[in-house]
Formats: sequence, structure tokens, C-alpha cells
Amino acid sequence: MSGPARLTVRHAMASIAAGNAEILGGRGVNTSYRVADTFEGRFLSVKVHCADRSAGPELPRIERVDAALRGAPWYPPVIDIGFHPAKRPRLVVIRPFVPGAPSDDARRHIDHLTDVLAELGTRAAGTEAAAELAGDYASPWLHQAEREHALAGRILTGARENLARALDAHLADLRDSALRLTRADAPVIYHGDLHGRNLIFDSSRPLTVIDWDEAGFSHRPADAGKALWLSCRQGRGDFVLDPLALRRFLRHIRGTLRIPYADCVHLARLGALWFLPRQSHTELLGQRDASLVPWYFDWVSRFWSRFRQNLDQITETAAALARDTDRAQGDRA
Repeated sequence: MSGPARLTVRHAMASIAAGNAEILGGRGVNTSYRVADTFEGRFLSVKVHCADRSAGPELPRIERVDAALRGAPWYPPVIDIGFHPAKRPRLVVIRPFVPGAPSDDARRHIDHLTDVLAELGTRAAGTEAAAELAGDYASPWLHQAEREHALAGRILTGARENLARALDAHLADLRDSALRLTRADAPVIYHGDLHGRNLIFDSSRPLTVIDWDEAGFSHRPADAGKALWLSCRQGRGDFVLDPLALRRFLRHIRGTLRIPYADCVHLARLGALWFLPRQSHTELLGQRDASLVPWYFDWVSRFWSRFRQNLDQITETAAALARDTDRAQGDRA
């Protein structure tokens, strides 16, 4: 991340301030720009983190993940990272801009996605992830469940009471499944948001994974749990699971992540923790764009309206795959 002629955080922020950058769309709480690198004649991606996600271990987490993933063909390495001085300093991360098209249908890329999930585990081998560098969307619900539940109760009122009922009905089971899948001795690299729009395909390179805002380490297959829900649905914004995509996903994670079919329902429950509204997350969304808050609540409401039906489908699909595997092994014997 060094060299005499490169676009630095200071140069990038000056270009953005001068209006010489293209803001990239997205619903996240951080802001992305495409900025021309006049030193090397290329475009770079500049991610400006919101002030609330610029403190604490954010920088060392990203640096540690970057060191572990450099050289992976699907990983855009950090070119420069640092803080932009302001009333509330903001973390800025510069990476190569990745041309190509995001996937609107992650079902077509389940094999690519599960290969990435497997490599995120192997590249963490031997890594000692300090406690402040490890965490995922399940962590607040495992370590501060009563606090998070109380805070969520403040925002899940009126038209959002259906979400409060979902929280009360499912939280205990979701936490139990997350704990069942936790292994304190085996951290994996954690992306945090693996879905189709973060898988970029181009004729010059088959796959690049973008949006490493939440990169760090986890002691659970948190990426796989969330990806199950976001990769096996019939369409964006929809939570009707595609039976064929679900079978492919469960087969692949059994082969690449060694997650047995008997644990697939626990993986689904782990992933469902991401869809429980947290007060801190909704506040950050509102700071970015007030219109994102009602959109978000509508979106997670659709998830929970189909949760029981989808969980039954996952359980039945995993059981059928286990029976098929037992029969095939019996035939070979």
C-alpha cells in the first residue's frame, strides 16, 4: 500500500470535494465513489465510512483481512486506507474500481459463491483474531441479547408490532442455533454481505467480490447463513425460496464448508438473526436517507412473514438430501 505515485486518501477526498467523483448507488450507511487515478490512468473505488463506523477496530480489521486475502483472484486489495480529518473523522478505503455487472440473480452463481465461502475459511487458517477484530451480525444478539431486545422494542411499535412478535417468537431458537455453530478455536474471514449485487462479473475476470465494509473475522459460518437466504430466493426483494437453488446451495456448502445436512436448519436460523431489526442499524439508515427506514422495515417484514414456511422447506430439503446421500453410499457399499 505504498509508492511514490498513487492516489491517496488525501487526494481522493480532495477530488470528491471538488466534484470530480461519481457517487455510486447503494442503500448502505457508507458512501462509495468512483474516482479517476491520474497517476496510473485508471478508476478507483473510494469508500467513505460514516462517522459512526469509523471508530474503534474498523481500520485494523480491514487491514488484517486485506493481508490475509491479497492474491485471491476475486479480491480487490486495499490501495490506501486512512482517516479524513473532519469534525467527526471518517475512515476512507481506496481499492481498484471493478468494471462489470453485478448479478441480479445470485442463484446463477451459487458455485462461485460457495467456493468463495470455502476460501474465506482456509485463508484464515492460523490467524489469531483478537476479540476486537471478531464479530458478525449474530454477535450483539449473543452477547447483549437483553439490551438489543429492549432497544428494538422502542422502534417496533404501531405498524411494526409484527416484527416485535417475530423477535419474541424466534430469538431464543435463533440464538441457540448460532451458539451451536460457534467454534471458538476456528475463526473464518467474514465479509458480512455476500449477495448477488456484490458479485461482479466481467469478460476480463470471471468474478470479483466487492463491498468489504464489514470485513473482519467470525467464529461462525455467518456469511453462509446470510447467503442462504439471499442466494436461494426467486428474486430480489422476494423471500420465496427456489427449490432447485436451495438444493444446490445445501449440496455445495456440505461439500465445501463441510456443514452436514443435519445442521442446515441451524445455519438458516443463524442467518435469520441478520433480519432482526436493531435500533442502531435503523438510526444509521435514517442518517443516510430517511426514506430507507420504511423501506427496510417493509423488507424485513416480508422475510418474517414467510419465515416458518421457508424454514420448513429448508428442513425438508436437507432431510431429502441426507436420504439421497445415505442411499448412494449404500449402493456403493
